[in-house]
This record gives sequence, structure tokens and C-alpha cells, in this order.
Amino acid sequence: MQVVRVLLGLAALAVVAGCAVGSPATTVDEARALTAPLEQASSAVGTATLATELLGDDRSTAAVTDTALLDQVHVLEEAADAVATFVPADPTGAGWQAAALTAVRDAQLAVADARGWANGAGSDEASVVAALDASATALEDLTATLDEVTGE
Repeated sequence: MQVVRVLLGLAALAVVAGCAVGSPATTVDEARALTAPLEQASSAVGTATLATELLGDDRSTAAVTDTALLDQVHVLEEAADAVATFVPADPTGAGWQAAALTAVRDAQLAVADARGWANGAGSDEASVVAALDASATALEDLTATLDEVTGE
């Protein structure tokens, strides 16, 4: 009876291990998998830009802006984690992953700089907004490239 239990346990472990590897992804699957975190990052950059501009126009306080920017830092952390843990199936997917990592990391830097500016450190508002805009453009361009692959 003990041998049967051990064999059943090993069989269950083999099934679970087989499921962990997953099935081979297509190029379209890979593009879709990277599009979601890029869209998440784009949203975070858009929110950060709005918060920064509101503070620059004296329509918000530094404390409120800092809170909004800190929230976007966390959103970008999630997006970066999703991109970093993505496992590409081929060199095309690996290239997209590298580009996505760069775009999300640049977004993180732009939002961190905006947060520094909002708290009295760093550069001027124009430079911060320009960095956020450049980040938004890079994220949108890469998302558009992936959307062409998926047909969406």
C-alpha cells in the first residue's frame, strides 16, 4: 500500500511539473503577454504626467502629487515584474522583452524624477514633463508594434 501511495504521489508531481513548463507560445501569444504590462505602464505614465502638470499649474499640492506619483511607482513595479518574469519562446520574443524592459525602466525613472521634482529635488517641471512624454511615446510605440503582430 505504501508503494502505491508513493507512486501516486510521484505521478501527481510529474503532472504538476509538466504543467509548470507550459505549452509553446506563438509569436502572437508573446506579443499579447507583453502588451498588457506595457499598457499598464502607459497608464501609469499618463497619470504621473497629469499629476505633475496639475502641481505645476498650482491646481494640486505637493503632498497630493507625491501620493499620486507613489501610486504610479507601484503600478510600474508590477509592470516591470510582469515583463521581467516573461519567458520568451524565441529570439523575437526575447527582443520584445528587452525593449519592453527598457521602456518600463525608463518610465520608472521618469516617474521617480517627477516625484523628486514634486518634493523639491531634481530638475525643473519642463524637464520632468519632457521625460514623461518621451517615456509615454516609447511605451506607445512598442505597444503599437506588438498590436500589429496580434492584429488588434
